[in-house]
Amino acid sequence: MAGRPRKPTSAKIIQGNFRKDRSPKNEPQPKKVFEVPRPPSHLTRHAKKLWKSLAAELVEKGILTIIDLPALEACCEIYGQYREAHEAVFHPIDSMTGKRTKRTLAEYLKGRNSQTMPEYTAMTKAFNTFKAYLIEFGMTPASRGKLDIPEVPEGNIDPVQRLYHEA
Repeated sequence: MAGRPRKPTSAKIIQGNFRKDRSPKNEPQPKKVFEVPRPPSHLTRHAKKLWKSLAAELVEKGILTIIDLPALEACCEIYGQYREAHEAVFHPIDSMTGKRTKRTLAEYLKGRNSQTMPEYTAMTKAFNTFKAYLIEFGMTPASRGKLDIPEVPEGNIDPVQRLYHEA
């Protein structure tokens, strides 16, 4: 499909450019997540740490829904891959001592082509994919600038409204 990807109605409302005459009549409204879910067990330590912080922020802002969880999982998984590739490039394990060493990008690339280095290629590819997920969730400065999320005062969530939204 050519052109820009479609925005969900909720994003249009938040951005202030919603028009009822151009909106889908039966757009799905997935259930919101009200508590931070546990990270999937298969995630790496870096991915789990990111899951906990992102999920907490998305739940607090009322953005995270049930059907967003696989995308959040993929985002965190990609971040874990990025961090592992980053460590392989900048903090390799010394074969003599078995300890991690530090090196610069120039030291890593010395006399080599950056496009044929598997760790570097994996790192940049994972970073670009991770950035695309961040944009989808509105977590970059540019994408966040397009959102106008109303603040929910802490402790003022009516339990009846919570039940209503969960139903």
